[in-house]
Amino acid sequence: MQDTTIIYYSSNKEKPAFEAKIVANLLKNCGDLPIISVTHKPMDLGKNIVVGDVGASGFNMFRQVQIACREAKTKFVISAEADCLYPPDYFTWTPPRDDVCYRNQNLYVLRFRYDCFGKKSEGATHSQIIGRKYYLSVLDALFMGAPDWSVAEKNFPKERHGKEDFVETIEYYETENPVVQIKTADSMRWHTSCSRDRIYEIPYWGTAEQLRLTYPIKKHKL
Repeated sequence: MQDTTIIYYSSNKEKPAFEAKIVANLLKNCGDLPIISVTHKPMDLGKNIVVGDVGASGFNMFRQVQIACREAKTKFVISAEADCLYPPDYFTWTPPRDDVCYRNQNLYVLRFRYDCFGKKSEGATHSQIIGRKYYLSVLDALFMGAPDWSVAEKNFPKERHGKEDFVETIEYYETENPVVQIKTADSMRWHTSCSRDRIYEIPYWGTAEQLRLTYPIKKHKL
């Protein structure tokens, strides 16, 4: 994993105190991997590239990823997002190939306004590792002829190319401990697909109630 760079991308729409705690967890668990952060506002996180207030959308997210991949020098890049908590073992898995997108399937969602988790049944871009040059080749092709920024295309590349995903070759693995996405009223989407079964405690992170005390956001009582 020493040939891997963390790429952190954020529209900085989350509450500053909330995102600061997300970043603190990232720094605590990522070891000595280099970080490139591409953000709308200045941040003290690795090598920070500020793109300005270009608006939150799937299109702009992937444009930020593209910028980060161009700046990185390592063989692999591993994703980190502004509403996600990553355990230490997320940063230690080594991919066998550099031309495949590897997605972690040990994912949970701290559901919006509820003290419970939902299990995601599929992988996601917020928990993946991929060969940097391969990632760039795919993104460069998808963005060919496109404007620099767009707030209209929330589900890029689906709106532009009819693709459900940015890659066709995806393989899955599982970390020992889960990655947790925390849905808030400030994220681009308040909800994400996950099991409706209520899960109150998960490995490493403990109970949803305990986690929400550390990362306070509004909730409904069950």
